[in-house]
Amino acid sequence: MKQTEIQIIPISEVLIANPRPRSPTKFQTIVASIEAVGLKKPILVNHRPSSDGKFNYELVCGQGRLEACLALGKATIPAIVTDVTREQLYLMSLVENVARRPPSNRALLIEVRSLVERGYKPEQIAEKLGLDKTFSYGIVHLLKNGENLLLQAVDAGRIPLRIAVLISSGTNEEVQAALIEGYEKGELRGAKLAATRRIMAIRLARNKGSGKANISNRTLSASVLVQEYEQHVQQQRAAVTRLNEVTHRLMIITTAVKRLLADENFTTLLRAEALHDVPAHLAERIS
Repeated sequence: MKQTEIQIIPISEVLIANPRPRSPTKFQTIVASIEAVGLKKPILVNHRPSSDGKFNYELVCGQGRLEACLALGKATIPAIVTDVTREQLYLMSLVENVARRPPSNRALLIEVRSLVERGYKPEQIAEKLGLDKTFSYGIVHLLKNGENLLLQAVDAGRIPLRIAVLISSGTNEEVQAALIEGYEKGELRGAKLAATRRIMAIRLARNKGSGKANISNRTLSASVLVQEYEQHVQQQRAAVTRLNEVTHRLMIITTAVKRLLADENFTTLLRAEALHDVPAHLAERIS
């Protein structure tokens, strides 16, 4: 890509190939700012004359600034002129818009889908859009595997995109619907949501291996998943309690055996009974 110094170019020669609707309030703010202090940042254009000769430049970034200058009656505008391919032009515009403000869930999905259709891999998408690679792989997974329920929930603003990516891993539509409901109600958030998704994914994988069709005897809902999570937590706590009890008993046995083996009369009795060793696990703890 070649960039030159800032040039003053006619506004009438700039083509806005993909105009975007602007908030009237924000637009008036831009107009007032330029009128008061002037244009602080030049627009970015690509030098590409149109076939009819009407336009010499195609806008890459700065639609709001250009339209504000036009509204103020200006005929020219400061611009940085580039000379790039159509693909580079698209990426420059995309990166500039993403960098200027965090895109909405829907906008980000649209941008990633467009890049996927152009043949970009998840790691390349992550680099171009400044995304975490794992997050980028998750979005691509959503798009490529037809996770319509999750995509619709994101599009409707019911759940954030990052939550959709989390929910999609190892689940089916029945589980996803219940997880979405739980998130919306505030019953499944943060670590609780992640743990519940993991529990359901493990159960689905186990059922698939055994040939079972249903994940539960009950119709899945947010309340059912909350109960499943709480039951799992109780089982984990019970397991920890049992482990602590066993560990405590082992410590008592180990201490008792150490004392017995230190008693010469006891070791003499063991030799007399031809008992020359102890279980390997107990011997390891004693030593």
